[in-house]
This record gives sequence, C-alpha cells and structure tokens, in this order.
Amino acid sequence: MFRRLEKEKLRSKNVIDWENLIFEYKNKKINIGINNIYPFKPPILLVENIDHIDWFLKEYKRFTFLKKFRINACICCDTIICSWLPTYTIDQVIDEYKLYYDKYELLQKIEFVFQQQFFDDLVHEKIFLYLDI
Repeated sequence: MFRRLEKEKLRSKNVIDWENLIFEYKNKKINIGINNIYPFKPPILLVENIDHIDWFLKEYKRFTFLKKFRINACICCDTIICSWLPTYTIDQVIDEYKLYYDKYELLQKIEFVFQQQFFDDLVHEKIFLYLDI
C-alpha cells in the first residue's frame, strides 16, 4: 500500500496533503480514508464527516425539480467507487468528486432560476437537455 501511495503522490495533479490525507476544493476540506488493503478497496472521501456519496445524495434530494423533469442526477448510478478496480487512483476519485461538486453547484443555480419562475416548464425542459447533469 505504501509503495502505491508514493507512486500516486509523485503522479498526482491535485493538491493533496499526503501526510494527513486531506484535500481542499472550493473551501471544503475533504478527508481521504484508505485502509490496509488499498488499492483493492476504494478510498472513502469524507465531506463534513459523511461519506461523499451519502453527502451528495442528501444534498441532491432537496432539488425537487429533478423529479418533475425526470432528471437522474444520482451519483450512485455513475461513480468509480461503486465499480472500483485496483487500477483507479486517489486522483481519479478526487477528480470525480470535483465533477460532482461542480454539478451540485450548477443544480443550485438552476434551482434558483426555477424558483424565480422566469420561464415556462417547457423552456426549463429544453434547457436541461443541454446541461450535463
């Protein structure tokens, strides 16, 4: 495990505190939890001491407009954690976290526009077709 982490440390493109296994993204500190059998078991990213997948699921539930427009923004359906292979790296998990966090921010903005009722539902539906959510 330690040799693997040393190799990942050298190749990493993300800024990670490798001593404490912490990285920061948009003012959120995320802890990286790994166990003795890494890379055969995926790392766990903890956001506010909650597994990042559970955190995203909890946050996504509040976007009620997703159901109305049948948008599936579920992180569980498409994550490398759930289909983990030993060839994946911590960097890839962090990149995926960043992608989902950016989607989360986009959903917050969409929710704001949706609540203002600027457009008809058909216009919202067309907008959602072009967004990668």
